[in-house]
Amino acid sequence: MSRVAAQVEKMGIPVVLESFEDKGIWQIAHENFLREGVPAVREVYTPQDTTLTSLPKQFIPRFIDQLTRPLTDDEKKSGFHVYDKYEGVLMTGTYDEIHAALQGELIAHPSIGPIAEMTDGLPVIPPTEERVAAMLKGTSHDPEEILEFPGFMVGSKRLANVKKAAINAVMAGCTPEMMPAVLAIAEAGAAVGYPGDSSFGHLYCVSGPYGKEIGMNSGFCYLAPGNPANITLQRAAMLMGINLGGAQMGINVLERTGSLHWGTIFAEDEMTPWEGLNEHFGFDPDESVLLSWGGKVQLVPFQNIEVKSVENLRDNMLGSPELAVAALKTLTNVNGAILAFTPDAANGWAEEYGFRSMKDLQEYMYKNATWKRSVWGKNYWLQTLGRGRKGGAYPRAGRLEADIVQGDTMDDLYALPDDADVPLFDGPEHITIIVAGGTGDAWTWGGAFGRPIAYSIDKWR
Repeated sequence: MSRVAAQVEKMGIPVVLESFEDKGIWQIAHENFLREGVPAVREVYTPQDTTLTSLPKQFIPRFIDQLTRPLTDDEKKSGFHVYDKYEGVLMTGTYDEIHAALQGELIAHPSIGPIAEMTDGLPVIPPTEERVAAMLKGTSHDPEEILEFPGFMVGSKRLANVKKAAINAVMAGCTPEMMPAVLAIAEAGAAVGYPGDSSFGHLYCVSGPYGKEIGMNSGFCYLAPGNPANITLQRAAMLMGINLGGAQMGINVLERTGSLHWGTIFAEDEMTPWEGLNEHFGFDPDESVLLSWGGKVQLVPFQNIEVKSVENLRDNMLGSPELAVAALKTLTNVNGAILAFTPDAANGWAEEYGFRSMKDLQEYMYKNATWKRSVWGKNYWLQTLGRGRKGGAYPRAGRLEADIVQGDTMDDLYALPDDADVPLFDGPEHITIIVAGGTGDAWTWGGAFGRPIAYSIDKWR
């Protein structure tokens, strides 16, 4: 039985779990009830495959029963219930026994393999009181300070505290020096998967001196395993998503395949010809920040020659702005883009093509990464999700020269000729420029849900 179920049974509320789905949905519902201080809320679980024919016969009688049954003594209580914090000693034992307890009873599911309860499936470091106390020395913040997660489901909030973040950091293998980044990741909402049936991810980039302080990788293989700082922070993001963010595979994480970017983190390279991302997002040049992309994130491996045929060896090696525009045009998610350069490529583009700032490059990509109006009219984001309703606002209109796009509503967009060029993105700022990677001329690209959000790491020191 889960910890939540045990807590609720202490209150005299019977818990009957008939199936995996009952267990998962019931636990999520009661976690929300407990957080709101009303544990005795009645509920009726209706599976996803409930049909209109089975609803009246099977489920409506249950709704009627729950709505008309007399209130119990617990249900008559007023005020807000405060539930246990689960602080203190969970258990003592050998390393194997503690790991088994944290892994928990593997959750069976009809369509996926068994899933661990409190880990990512790998062995973790036991969060002893001594280790947690040492981790907390990495920040000046009170262990009981509340962290408010932005929310796993849209509009939801989850609460934890600095100490619970430290517990997960210990389990991940972090050092106390990494604690400020751990807390910035927690503030950003950690890595919690996606509640829909797509496969989205969470990506982080550290800008400023902090990355070098803790030994993060911004060079060769910066997305690969091997660097202790990158990989343990990534793992902390995953563990916090599971234990603090409420991510449960097959229950509220419904991705078809999952994502390679479940908390992937790296550092911006300091060998950039442009302003750092920290300064670009309004922070001081010497302040360290965490950039967080939530939702859909995709990155293509460094490769210049697969997006457009080239005419000379130089373009084949260095690539060109024209090739980068062709790459961005391959994206179907038009909420935002990522364009990442090796330091050599960034410096080469600054000298060769005159891009003296990130803004210069963003403006160029925005003005040239366009689709024909006839293609835009069939785009998923306009049609399937309703962003293309006639009469609605059209953020791209009026952002370029009058001979490209005019007006500010969807009606103006539909009035354009089929061969009119329409920008892919809402604005230049929705194309994020990153410098990171090994030597040599190369760049990569990907899509994202808009701009990243920047969080200060230094405030958590």
